[in-house]
Amino acid sequence: MTTDPRARLERVLGPLSPAWEDLLDRDPEFVEAFAGYLAACHDATVLRPHIRELLLLAHDATMTVLDERGVDLRIGRALDAGATEREVLDVLELLTLISTHSLTTGIPLVPVDAEPPAPESTRGGYWAAFEERFPGYHARMAALMPEAFAAYRGLGRVLWRSEGLPLKWRELVFVVADLSTTHLFRDGAALHVANALRYGATRAEVVAAIGLTVPYTARTLEIGVAALARRLGAPKPPPA
Repeated sequence: MTTDPRARLERVLGPLSPAWEDLLDRDPEFVEAFAGYLAACHDATVLRPHIRELLLLAHDATMTVLDERGVDLRIGRALDAGATEREVLDVLELLTLISTHSLTTGIPLVPVDAEPPAPESTRGGYWAAFEERFPGYHARMAALMPEAFAAYRGLGRVLWRSEGLPLKWRELVFVVADLSTTHLFRDGAALHVANALRYGATRAEVVAAIGLTVPYTARTLEIGVAALARRLGAPKPPPA
């Protein structure tokens, strides 16, 4: 693959904004090093192009990020690389479950007189691993929020339909969203890493998915350099 920093950046970020053009003039040495860092975290060959874009979409669309420009870029690139409408919808719809992280964190903080029994529908199978990570959560939710619990279980049945993304990629959607730097929900990520491996993901695929949380750091530079340019104007040319 090319080592040209501009080409590397465009492969990860799409067409470069004026802020990137400005930074290329202001600090080309940094841009070259940074482009190499992004490329190393982005370019793992174990991910097919459309899967990479779908996982990047999971990052940019999750409720703790909501990068509209990134979402538009990733959906366009995913479709161009062969993703189906169903696969794109799967990613977006799965991400609605990120809302439960406030519940899994908050509901155990509410005192109860006695621990309620786990609902029959959450015993064994897929839910056994969930209960290990979040012991008693489903029982408390069912007791304290019975209508919300029933609706949550109904949503889960729809989201885990058999068509669309294979299970290992569904789990890695959650890994990327959980490990976005704006979220860092370690317990959820650990559960979904284990599930992805159980559904056939390789360690290399899991690591590659985790690496896709890195490209978003480019937004720090883009926003900051644009503000700097507004204050200082164009960079000064190097001395002759």
